[in-house]
Amino acid sequence: MLSVLFKEKEGYSFYCELTDGEKKYGGGLKEGLLGCAADCPYKELMLRTLINKCMNAFVKEVRARDEWGTDLARFGFEKEGEFYVAGYESLKLPHDCGH
Repeated sequence: MLSVLFKEKEGYSFYCELTDGEKKYGGGLKEGLLGCAADCPYKELMLRTLINKCMNAFVKEVRARDEWGTDLARFGFEKEGEFYVAGYESLKLPHDCGH
């Protein structure tokens, strides 16, 4: 069973741990950049969790690197140099059901 819990962690605006019953994988927003443990096998779930938190917290601007294993444009990001950038008004959580 998967679970995601938000915790306090120094240097992070917000931080969470995704647990799959055996291992824990961290991710969060640090200095405006979304990040996730490199060995996390559930990166899209972590990305969706973090984007949802950014949307609910009205984070003005968030950046991400192309390390999530999915097309970041689907989530409202636009490529700007080495980063993908989005604001709370452009962030979205696509449901991919075809409707």
